[in-house]
Amino acid sequence: MSRMFSILAILFVLSITGNSQEFRGTWLARNNLTSKDVLAKAMDSLAANNFNTVFVNVWSRGYPLWKSDVFFRETGVFIDPSFQGRDVLAEAIAEGHKRGLHVEAWFEYGFVGGWTGNQPPGGKGPIFNAHPDWVAKKNDGGEIDNSNFYWMIHTKPEVQNFLTAMCTEIARNYDVDGIELDRIRYSSLQYGYDSYTDSLYKAQNSGNPPPTNIADTSWIRWRANNLNQFMVRVKDSIKTINSHINISNAPSLYSAGSYTSYVNFCQDWVGWLRDGSVDNVQVQSYVGSSFSFSGILDYILQMVPDKNDIYPAFAISPNGNTITNQEISNFVNVTRTKGFKGNAIWYFSDLGAVFPYIKKNIYTSPNYPPHSSANWREFYKIVEISDQANAVRSGTWTQSTVFGHNGPSFYTDNSAPASVEYFLDVPVDGYYEVYAFNVTAVNRTDSAKYSVYDTSGTGVNYLVNQNDVNLRRWYKLGDHFLKAGRRKVVRLDNTGLSTGELLSADAVMVILNRRLSPVVMSVPENEGSGLKKKSIKSFNIKSYPNPFNGEFKVSYDIPTEGQTEIKVFSSSGELVRVLDRSEKNPGFYETSISAAGLASGVYFVTIGQAGYYEVVKVILNK
Repeated sequence: MSRMFSILAILFVLSITGNSQEFRGTWLARNNLTSKDVLAKAMDSLAANNFNTVFVNVWSRGYPLWKSDVFFRETGVFIDPSFQGRDVLAEAIAEGHKRGLHVEAWFEYGFVGGWTGNQPPGGKGPIFNAHPDWVAKKNDGGEIDNSNFYWMIHTKPEVQNFLTAMCTEIARNYDVDGIELDRIRYSSLQYGYDSYTDSLYKAQNSGNPPPTNIADTSWIRWRANNLNQFMVRVKDSIKTINSHINISNAPSLYSAGSYTSYVNFCQDWVGWLRDGSVDNVQVQSYVGSSFSFSGILDYILQMVPDKNDIYPAFAISPNGNTITNQEISNFVNVTRTKGFKGNAIWYFSDLGAVFPYIKKNIYTSPNYPPHSSANWREFYKIVEISDQANAVRSGTWTQSTVFGHNGPSFYTDNSAPASVEYFLDVPVDGYYEVYAFNVTAVNRTDSAKYSVYDTSGTGVNYLVNQNDVNLRRWYKLGDHFLKAGRRKVVRLDNTGLSTGELLSADAVMVILNRRLSPVVMSVPENEGSGLKKKSIKSFNIKSYPNPFNGEFKVSYDIPTEGQTEIKVFSSSGELVRVLDRSEKNPGFYETSISAAGLASGVYFVTIGQAGYYEVVKVILNK
């Protein structure tokens, strides 16, 4: 099997709260990304207070906040200079996924390409230094908007290709749960009067120039249609790389009786939902009362094809006026009453003071986003250095005053051989991101030797710099395929350590990589019993022909006498057929399975006995 379709067999995970899944999201803006510690604290706070989704700013004020090869090719710059030496997105994934949070890459600034606040006088930003012909213009010839932003030309193919390429770069290289686009709109109706847009409009409208009336209805519709086409393109591009990434957008609605995002900004998010160019939207409003919010939700219900695709968003401090705790409850309750499946709350920095109230009265227990399977981010393990049964030290290790992940770290020198072997109870078969918690100090080595052992038992070596403060906290060693069960995954040793250098040791973590292991099958048996491990004695389950049309056969071995169950599940985890449930003696068996009543698609056949399972994927092509 290809690794993209490695089969992960798991038990069905019941909703933690006993209620239906509910979206609970918020946004991490730049002020929450100033250091790894600040970012980690934010993620821990959100998880502790039963939020489940976090939008992390990755495109801000004309710069990416990850090391972008796409941006470098256009500008000669990799990343926002304020974040040089870091990768905010990689940090957010490590810190968020270790707590089960869904992490979405938030392109906050969309078509905004530059800002005067981070440029020298007269500067517009690196993308405009490289492409001065990309600057959007107003009807009066001006460029800068009321927030001191410069916008890229919305209709220009090179601009759209650039934004799409940055999104697909993330989809290709990062295990994100979603990509949220923002400011996919015009700054105001004054924009759209650059020479490129002028020529494009003339070509499509019998040589006529754009209307001088900026609010002309056909002119608004034409600009909105171009943005709609862009949204279709960018979603198709992202989904081609990773179909499991959630594509969302954060449009605004300021009225209970007017489609304000469209009539003011040419942003037709209702059209996006209708066309399927987004999976869901977090419609933002900035009102101070739940009564006004309720009116906006009623208006949304008149417009949208499916309210399940909308998570209404509200601000804790709209226009600088903080709403009361009771009103926060009212906002959430009116959302639930009207049948929407959760909220996004703007934004994290305003939540600190109200977290205790929210956890006690609103989000009283954990929950999962409705657009995702409940177990999507449940497979991760951490072994602390203090866990001597699983972090097995040999040689001399001294407790350090430098703290690690959850307490003091340890260190050694080169006076005698020393190592730490980390054993982890790997939850399921799959590709895992393997991390070491990197404790840094000026007297630490720049070449700490870690070895990661995959299922073959072969170690892959990584050298980690422990004296670079930018590399502190979780450091990703690599992606490795690991089989379920307790096994040695990482070894750290002082081989090659120079005299005068010290080697730090602390925690190790594995997180299931859903980009590389996306297919999950929920097996709803023995509810609440936890994850079943694969038997040491294999069932050797095989299927043929595969793909199949009318019928296929499954062959398997029964290693020991006992009750045996064979079931068929859909790709979404729904049980569609029980093939066998009987006592069987050891031996070889073969079973024929008919496609009658099954639609074309992917299915999983499981065989289980005495608390163990194996699974095989089959494809039905009718």
